[in-house]
Amino acid sequence: MRIEQSFVDLRGVGERDGTDNESFWPSFTDIMTVIVMIFLIAMVVLLMRNMELINQLRSTMEAERMAANLARETSEEKESLALKLIDAENKLSVLRMDLLKKDEQNQKQALTLQQQRKTISAIDTEKSRLLRETTQLTQTRDRLTNELKQTTAELRNKTGELALARQDLDIKVKQLNAATHRLDTIRQALDQREQQLAQHQAELENARQALNLSDSTLSQLQSKYGSLQRKYNKLIRPARSPLGKYVVEVRYLKVSGKERIELKADKRPGFVAVSRDALHVRLARLKKEHNNKLYIKVIIPEDSGLSYSEAWKFTTELHRRYDYYFQDQADSHDGKTPPPS
Repeated sequence: MRIEQSFVDLRGVGERDGTDNESFWPSFTDIMTVIVMIFLIAMVVLLMRNMELINQLRSTMEAERMAANLARETSEEKESLALKLIDAENKLSVLRMDLLKKDEQNQKQALTLQQQRKTISAIDTEKSRLLRETTQLTQTRDRLTNELKQTTAELRNKTGELALARQDLDIKVKQLNAATHRLDTIRQALDQREQQLAQHQAELENARQALNLSDSTLSQLQSKYGSLQRKYNKLIRPARSPLGKYVVEVRYLKVSGKERIELKADKRPGFVAVSRDALHVRLARLKKEHNNKLYIKVIIPEDSGLSYSEAWKFTTELHRRYDYYFQDQADSHDGKTPPPS
């Protein structure tokens, strides 16, 4: 096919008839070169844009992967910290129960000391009375002696009375000596009681200091918990842990002298006040549902108003009946040794 037949001739009539045919091909070549250059430039721009988009896509995918890894690591760390926090709260509950026990012991010691002081006061009163009687008897003896000097006639008549008075005086002196000895004994016992009270107060102060220092040492305990737990598991049975268990929190206290029980279970936010019977029904149902995977966390507030025996009895009863850790110990446990936190 000829070139002239492939393109439309856009020249005028004069040009078709003239001698300017040679100028058409250079112009056509320039136009095609420009078109090809524009096409190549556009292709290069598109290729560079595609490369930039690919790089951005790779960066985005890498950032998403790193964010997913970071979120997974954060979730694992958060779960680990939550478990360690639960363990620390259990240890704080045990310390609070020990503090309640020390307070009860101090109250009993103070009551005993008050009773002994009353006894000493009564003995001092008795001693004063005996001293007054002794003084009176001494005055009587002096009076009789003076009467003896005044008259020998009355001596025979008063000899019997004087002998009786002397016997009475000897009896009173013996009673006074016995009372003095008993007073010394009681004073020694009182000194021992005061020393014991001072020792208990020192132990109470140490317990309070240990409770105050527990918050500052919590981070250290958390850092050491992992290695200590592995060593402990090698020696004896695994420690009681909420890991992999269904955790139920029970808060026990007294309000205006009345018992108050609060329950937090079924993943519901906050505590709900329940009666003792309702609590046992709920825990029995949860124990049956979770097949020996129930972890009972008993919380005794610091200002609970409970005695040590009440808090200990309530905690022991729930652990023995429902907690997974104490099911194999329910028959052999004697109820006198506190359970692990």
